[in-house]
Amino acid sequence: MVRLFVALALCAVLSAPTCRAQSTSPLIQLDRPEYAGPNAFPLAANGAAAAIYVAPGNPETVRVAAEAFANDVALVTGVKPRLLTSLAAPLPENLILVGVLGKSPEIDKLVATHAINADAVAGKWESALTATVASPLPGVRSALVIAGSDRRGAAFALFTLSRQMGVSPWTWWADVPVAHHVAIYVRAGSTLQPEPSVQYRGIFINDEDWGIRPWAAKKMDPSVDHGKGNFGPNTYSRIFELLLRLHANSLWPAMHPGSLAFNAIPENARLADKWGIVMGASHSEALLRNNVGEWDEKRDGPWNYQTNSAAMNSYWDKRLAENGKFENFYTVGLRGVHDSGLEATGSPEVKAKLVEDVVTNQRALLAKRVSPDLAKIPQVIWLYKESLDLYRVGMKVPDDVTLGWTDDNYGYIRELPNAEEQKRSGGSGVYYHVSYWGKPHDYLWLCTTPPSLIREEMTKAYDHNARKYWILNVGDLKPAEMDIDYFMQLAWDEPGTAKLSQHEFLTQWFAEQFPITNSGVHARDSETAVQRTAQSPGAPSMTASSSWIGSRIADVMTRYYDLSFIRKPEFMGFNGYSDAINRTAFNPLAWPSVGGVDQNHARAAAWASLRIEDSAIVKALPQQYVSAYFELVGYPVEAAAAQDEKFLATDRTYLDAHNHNDAALATDTARAHAAYDAVQSLTSYYNSLEKGKWDGMMSADPRERHVFEMPRTATTSDSSAPLPASWAADASTAPASSLAPASGFVEQHATVSINAAHFARKSDGQIARWNVLADLGISGSSVEYGAPGLLANSDRATAASAPWLEYDFTTTTMGDATLALHLLPTFPVDSDHRLRYAVSIDGAAPVELDASAITSKKSKGAGDGPSNTGWDENVLRNAAIAKLPLGSLAPGKHTLRLLYRDPGVVFEHIVVTFDGAPPAYPVPPETIAPGR
Repeated sequence: MVRLFVALALCAVLSAPTCRAQSTSPLIQLDRPEYAGPNAFPLAANGAAAAIYVAPGNPETVRVAAEAFANDVALVTGVKPRLLTSLAAPLPENLILVGVLGKSPEIDKLVATHAINADAVAGKWESALTATVASPLPGVRSALVIAGSDRRGAAFALFTLSRQMGVSPWTWWADVPVAHHVAIYVRAGSTLQPEPSVQYRGIFINDEDWGIRPWAAKKMDPSVDHGKGNFGPNTYSRIFELLLRLHANSLWPAMHPGSLAFNAIPENARLADKWGIVMGASHSEALLRNNVGEWDEKRDGPWNYQTNSAAMNSYWDKRLAENGKFENFYTVGLRGVHDSGLEATGSPEVKAKLVEDVVTNQRALLAKRVSPDLAKIPQVIWLYKESLDLYRVGMKVPDDVTLGWTDDNYGYIRELPNAEEQKRSGGSGVYYHVSYWGKPHDYLWLCTTPPSLIREEMTKAYDHNARKYWILNVGDLKPAEMDIDYFMQLAWDEPGTAKLSQHEFLTQWFAEQFPITNSGVHARDSETAVQRTAQSPGAPSMTASSSWIGSRIADVMTRYYDLSFIRKPEFMGFNGYSDAINRTAFNPLAWPSVGGVDQNHARAAAWASLRIEDSAIVKALPQQYVSAYFELVGYPVEAAAAQDEKFLATDRTYLDAHNHNDAALATDTARAHAAYDAVQSLTSYYNSLEKGKWDGMMSADPRERHVFEMPRTATTSDSSAPLPASWAADASTAPASSLAPASGFVEQHATVSINAAHFARKSDGQIARWNVLADLGISGSSVEYGAPGLLANSDRATAASAPWLEYDFTTTTMGDATLALHLLPTFPVDSDHRLRYAVSIDGAAPVELDASAITSKKSKGAGDGPSNTGWDENVLRNAAIAKLPLGSLAPGKHTLRLLYRDPGVVFEHIVVTFDGAPPAYPVPPETIAPGR
């Protein structure tokens, strides 16, 4: 709601594209016609289904979508609509007319005779009108007309109906069952499907070596690649259908060594066009080329434009000659032959000029092979890794080429277009990760990026008018189903999706996948429909009794994301890219009086509690939902819990040995090994689901990183080994004051710890408010001022009137104190801004600080992220830490004030410590006075 306030307040100031609103009332009513209203269209009723007609002049995408829709109706009702090839008499009583305006004579006639009004659809992008019409043709009593502005507009409208009648986009990809219903009705009237918030929206299948590729080779396309099996038409056809069902429209295909190049099989490109999918290629693959699979240095020479430009130009030209006839979004520019830096010599300025020349020559090829009107050809240059550095030193990009901004591979967008860059005709796009292979550490196994972080970063991008192209790196696709769906819903309807909290979205999404009541009856069988205020494209409405399962699963997944945000399962070795694992930083010797347990036990207990709730949900599910639940919830939760248990129990063995506690040593050693075995068993079970359908999809050790191994547990011979420095008890020696602790936040163990969202007072500005970001932060939530993207375009706050937050706390120690302020490791929103804020203690003059120095110092030739900034530590712990000496604090009450300066600063947690305070990871529990 705070972001909405900012949007309304800034509406006149920004003069940006208007906020998009649309009706979200579902069109579908299942089983009970009396609830559908008068003149409802019987899609399937009384054992019969309406017929479907797609006029011959329509694109093939409309026909294949209509065929898929007919299959969906059959899944729900058992009755499959006929697909008519002509409108010769006799015609059915109920008819569905689907097509593109201008290519569907019967629909065009209805427009001409004013039976339907398609003014809001004509000439739009991926828009559609869905309307019921009485007596549209002789012999037809009622028609359902779906008039698309283009081929995808019509297809999306059909799949909206599919989703509303209970066919999840994940029915095939996650084995989500389809509930049976005896009838499907479409409410009378007309509904507009507006243009999407983001024009191009897609996924990148990447780092596919341990999941989707071996699965595809074994289960989908075993005959391709000379019988060795690999990606092929069967795999890609399923991916294309999924994208269309998700209202997505673009794909970057798999491109790692060992993966068959997409265009090695010409049928793949034809299938993409059949399904209406716009093909692109990754940031390092210009003009649809898969360099790893297609460039041969022995044959073609070095991948160096300074010395081998003719061969490289010919290489690109050949692909355009083959694929230029299809709808594509072309990556331009130049990086290394694979995902590596530019292979060239010279200064950054020399390299920037080289890339400019490359783009000029690539555009000449596009003009020759695709269209002489370059402004009509979608082109993007991805400012990824070193490419952003070249852009920063002055690399010029043609105005009609989209600027592709990127995150740092860990979910934090490095930079967005400033006010001038937002005026470019080519617009801007964003490449975002929920899976990554690289430094400081991979996270290829489980999908743990919370929707709350995706929302924070991508709404910032949207508000910066980065609305041309959003692409999501999804790794193996599974188990990233929910994040993929959320990302696409945000790209499709940013205002509608962004206003939902993470928990609201999770509740609705899981209620859609598991539409059952407490009694196990399918929720959409209920007679009482409760309209949702916002929903995914085409999702069915929840009933009063159906949200129980969605809410319970949302609770589980919220805690899963919270725990993983503190430390991802892949990062539990507390090690680097390829070095040996270390002991974790969860202190087993500190904080026993806060929550009753130390940090090691507290984290283990949190995961154990989550597993108990997960098991309880499984027991409540009807059997047909067990596979889907395990894929979407059970495996991620149980595997992450076991991975944490493996390391936490191993940690305790070293403490046990140190304490000469042989009984505990034996117990904890057994716990660690059992946890390791649990991951193996869970993974084996995943690959056996649905009679082996997913055999090869899930790996227990992607890339065979050390973190997936069974770590060495301690033995009695380790009793004299020193414990890690991060494991220490309270060692404070300062004399305590006789002042009794007050209510509220107080000093405990020489520490004051406060979640930043728990401020005592605040002062809002005139154009925004302080915004608590629920479910985003290392201690549960965080706080920022307003909506950073909107504020960046109209930042009117001054130091004199700066908004602020105040925190009250009481100390009892006499001595010097240090403030550690934990910030979300975001970057300055654009090149016109920094990440400034100010701190004041007890009314003193504010100390001006800049988080840019600890999150995003501009780097020279950066690799995976900014250098010399602590960035690697920041992304592993999801916090950038700013430390400020406070000097000597007298015992008593104190007030800390945080002041706003630049948009995008997100405060997570506040820690004040005195000498001897015990370490904590990531922060100590909040120090709240007893009885508060």
